[in-house]
Amino acid sequence: MGVTFFEQQARAHRSTSYLVALFALAVAGVVLAVNLVVPLAFYLLTRGLVVPSPQTYALLTLITLAVIGLRTLVGVVQMRGGGDAVARLAGGVRVERGTRDADERRLLNVVDEMAIASGVAVPHVYLLRGERGINAFAAGYSPHEAVLAVTEGATRTLTRDELQAVVAHEFSHILNGDMRLSVQMIGVLAGILFIGEIGNVLLRSRASDDRRAGGAVGLVGGALLVIGYAGLFFGRLIKAAISRQREFLADAASVQFTRNADGMAGALATISAEPGGSLVANRRAETLSHMFFANGVSLWFGSLFATHPPLLERIARIDRRFDPIAYLTRRRPRAAEPPEPDRTLAPPVRAGAMRTGAPLGAPAATSLADSSAATESRTARVATVLGSVGRVTPAHVQYASAVLENLPAAVNDALADGDGAAALLLALALSDDELARKQQLALLEADGADALARRADVLANQLRGLAVETRLPIVALAGPSLRRLDPDARQALSRRLQAVVDADDRITLEEAVLLTLARRHLAPAAGRNVPVRFRSIREVRDDARLVLSLLAHAGAGDTAAAFARGAAVLELGDDTRALPRDAMEFAKIGDAFERLVMLAPFVKGRLLEACVETIIADATVSVVETETLRSVAAALDCPVPPLL
Repeated sequence: MGVTFFEQQARAHRSTSYLVALFALAVAGVVLAVNLVVPLAFYLLTRGLVVPSPQTYALLTLITLAVIGLRTLVGVVQMRGGGDAVARLAGGVRVERGTRDADERRLLNVVDEMAIASGVAVPHVYLLRGERGINAFAAGYSPHEAVLAVTEGATRTLTRDELQAVVAHEFSHILNGDMRLSVQMIGVLAGILFIGEIGNVLLRSRASDDRRAGGAVGLVGGALLVIGYAGLFFGRLIKAAISRQREFLADAASVQFTRNADGMAGALATISAEPGGSLVANRRAETLSHMFFANGVSLWFGSLFATHPPLLERIARIDRRFDPIAYLTRRRPRAAEPPEPDRTLAPPVRAGAMRTGAPLGAPAATSLADSSAATESRTARVATVLGSVGRVTPAHVQYASAVLENLPAAVNDALADGDGAAALLLALALSDDELARKQQLALLEADGADALARRADVLANQLRGLAVETRLPIVALAGPSLRRLDPDARQALSRRLQAVVDADDRITLEEAVLLTLARRHLAPAAGRNVPVRFRSIREVRDDARLVLSLLAHAGAGDTAAAFARGAAVLELGDDTRALPRDAMEFAKIGDAFERLVMLAPFVKGRLLEACVETIIADATVSVVETETLRSVAAALDCPVPPLL
């Protein structure tokens, strides 16, 4: 099965410690350079009149550490904004979902497909306008709060297969936890590069009425610039040490996701043939060089400091028989490709109407893996679900494409802006019962949301015939627009959604799923770094009990037996009874997930294993159970693809 999602996440967390160790060595190197160069500069400037004393070296060390520490702290704080902050740093412009540009629409469709296929929230997509090089990067702290930035050169030059391969490569970084480390690296490395920036400023401002003073400033500035190159040396060395092997793994994952080696190898071959290659002109390219799909900056001693392996070596790792020259000779011109279908013109789909590998409108209770033998062991079933976390297959991509092609036009139109996405979320919560729906709409109108209520009512009619499995993709697609709402609007929407759900004084499991996912997008801290705070399930046993109770009630079998099976995995001790349904208030569920998401990776894996054991306790799995499981996994930052 290879390395699991949870092992990848654990490795990413361990790499953070590795980064800290390398940073400490780099700081020591910069301090040593300062203590050598600055006293020497003053000694030469004063013609030997000033001889450095031990106190001078101690003071220089303290000042250097303070400057590096302060700049590093500022860099880390700047990166608290997550992927959006990084994309803006690179000069990215957000691609609007309602764009009429054919290339931008094609990019959004490819990203949407990969997000639905992998079970993560659809990332914000940024375009690096004016960048002719072919490149891209993913940034963020968790799979459900990521952004994807692509150069204009990539969108205008690559074929759809090549673009899909590049996007799949970046999704591999999202799923494997690489991008979290990459964002942290930006803040950490800012400190050791800052002294060189100071030197550059001093050199530019060295003009002075006092020629001697101006010379002194220039000499100190030059010394600091030399030291800055020492910082750049260590910074690039750290990036190369951490990044290069991850690129090989992401290339392999891209091929696995798409089952199209020519797409990945072809994208790399196209980069090698383009005049601009993969170079990025933005002045922040050096800062972000470790995050790009391919080398974004020119390097001296490239083989030593390159953050990415050579293009030909990457192609050979993908397919040794691939001939770049032959591929480029027969490559279909970008302009000859058929235009991307306009999703806003897609016809509506009714429950059970979509077929792709497995029926979307599945029966109320189906086998966990229809293609498996009836005698498949319970252990194998659990392993199948856990092994699917963070793993995408071509069947998942095909499924996602079918979902997108069959969404009603009104839904696609609503996804294009924040107000429409808000109405769509409320429409998903509206009851099918006309009397109950009128009561829910009256609550919205009483809260001053008349227009929102009317639009939600219209959308609810469009959603009524959709299969149950389309609810999660719709919420995922609404994510980017929801996250663009200002904090007050998000808080108001969260309150209104809660009021609509609570209108009948009870919360269904479907509503719990919806509210759980909505909370991920509407939370004030969406996109922020979530630290690991709990390393044992016993630290959050009450929260785990609540989640297992939620899943136990989702099934049609024996609730007590289902809960007991999941509780046994977690060894909850005396807590072997499921909470009653009326005790599972959404506020408690939301608070539980806020704590559970801070579990260590392997402990999350154990919790998810308990969740799977709970839903398969009766040997059958309903659509509601699978969707509830996937929403629980999403809340834990463990993306589970569609269970085909």
